[in-house]
Amino acid sequence: MSKDQDKKFMISFAGVLALLFGITIGIIVLAVVMTPSENSANEAELKKVATRTAPIGTVITDPALLVKTATVAREPWTAEQTYTQVCAACHDAGVLEAPKLTDKAAWTTRKGAAGGLDGLAASAIKGKNSMPARGGKADLSDDEIKAAVELMLQRAGA
Repeated sequence: MSKDQDKKFMISFAGVLALLFGITIGIIVLAVVMTPSENSANEAELKKVATRTAPIGTVITDPALLVKTATVAREPWTAEQTYTQVCAACHDAGVLEAPKLTDKAAWTTRKGAAGGLDGLAASAIKGKNSMPARGGKADLSDDEIKAAVELMLQRAGA
């Protein structure tokens, strides 16, 4: 009886192996059929793939190879652009105790405490409390910041 059981097991085992081998061959054939040939890919598709997979930068760890990068010059922003792009995120909603643009009393108090427009602009340039220096945008010029502060004071009526 044990030889009979061994024979049944070997037949079942061989059947399972044959089934798995057949599935593997089927998957390989399906992959070959579904994969496009190199001749069928057009130039536009290849350029898109190359663009999407291109590295975004390099890392230089040797201090001798470090080169100062030139900053790209940009056109100066208007007071409105500076306010909209940088200041509005906090001053429209009063985030982290920033004075809301509509709060005339808060602006008047801060203007008096800082010594007027120049004092407020100086604290915006240096940063104050939770506000980072230059509102978190390091490439803003002093004139751009001063114009944005002046715009906020005008809108607040301070």
